[in-house]
Amino acid sequence: MSDKITRKDFILRTGAAFTGISALGYSSILGANDTINVGVIGTGSRGTYLAQEIAQTSNVRLVACCDVRQENLERGLSYAVNNAKGYTDYRKMLEHPELDAVIIATPLSLHYEMARDAVNAGKHVYCEKTMTYAIEEAQKLAAQVQDSSSIFQVGYQHRHNPLYQRIYELVNDGSIGPISYVKCTWNRNGDWRRPVPNPSLERLINWRMYREYSQGLMAELCSHQIDIVNWVLGEVPGRVSGFGGIDYWKDGRETYDNVHTIFDYPSGVKGKYTAITTNAHEGYSIRFYGKKAMIEVRDVSGHQASIYAEQQARQVRADDNQADAITEPTNKAWEQGEPIPLKVEGQANQEAGTTQMALTHFVKCIIDNKQPLSNVINGHDSAICVIMANNAMRNGTIEPWKEEYAI
Repeated sequence: MSDKITRKDFILRTGAAFTGISALGYSSILGANDTINVGVIGTGSRGTYLAQEIAQTSNVRLVACCDVRQENLERGLSYAVNNAKGYTDYRKMLEHPELDAVIIATPLSLHYEMARDAVNAGKHVYCEKTMTYAIEEAQKLAAQVQDSSSIFQVGYQHRHNPLYQRIYELVNDGSIGPISYVKCTWNRNGDWRRPVPNPSLERLINWRMYREYSQGLMAELCSHQIDIVNWVLGEVPGRVSGFGGIDYWKDGRETYDNVHTIFDYPSGVKGKYTAITTNAHEGYSIRFYGKKAMIEVRDVSGHQASIYAEQQARQVRADDNQADAITEPTNKAWEQGEPIPLKVEGQANQEAGTTQMALTHFVKCIIDNKQPLSNVINGHDSAICVIMANNAMRNGTIEPWKEEYAI
């Protein structure tokens, strides 16, 4: 494209105050003739969910679906327009004469090849996280997209939730003081398996459990939080360490059933990322520990947040008799250190809300020829972080962020 997006551009664009039009307002801005024809590659559970959301998104027509399993293909097409085309080979779908953009919702190991081919075909791309399976793929794809005219969005939908945009502001304007530590969990109690109607389909359906196709819990869960923390801090980790293992589910899986990693950021902030499959306490959470206060994001998928003031900050506020710079809680709640709910106008309260915001944002970026909030640069960074963490756990090493990773 004529204007390459650099890391500096990315930080400036995505780190600015989000005081403009929210994702929820995009549909009222798009013209009646601004219609994007989209195809979904991979209509399994996630792809079908995205197809359903596309059907409810303004200025979009779902005109094609692709999947190697007939039942998945038919399910995806049920949300498409009349006369939509079905494919079992994504390369044939890319030849569809009316296709403007594709959504890639396939196993991780297939992302790079499909995204590369889609960009080569001149299509815009919405690629589910994690962007690529390997570091080399992330580097190649980032370079390719920057040299193309394709709009490329990565499916880190939390960035589009005004709640997270407000948290970004609170951390970066100093409201909660300097950050020293971030703790993230995504805990579940279950084997993570999906039913398999025929043993021959085991690896196709449960691909997340096999290293040939998957980067495991770090990619499927923790990468969402890694992306948010990298974004809020404005940096990537300088080194990563951790432990994990297959310690409970002795069922032939190859990816870990528990992961515990520590990211050491150049600023001195330490980030801890944990996901387990044997206890759901804490569930999804992100905690930003500042000198003045702590912000906690929680809920099943991270749609609620609260602020906890530190004693010193509560005393300063009481002595100065000043309004709280973070929210407007009652004096009593602030002074007693009780959790203060963080509410933001237009925030999403469930997964469907943030996904809809992300898809609507993608459409608007195509029409306006603008770079998405979650693009190939942060997609590149998050993918490398995931792989660094897995390498650290598997090899018992401290993995450095190498100079060659920079783009």
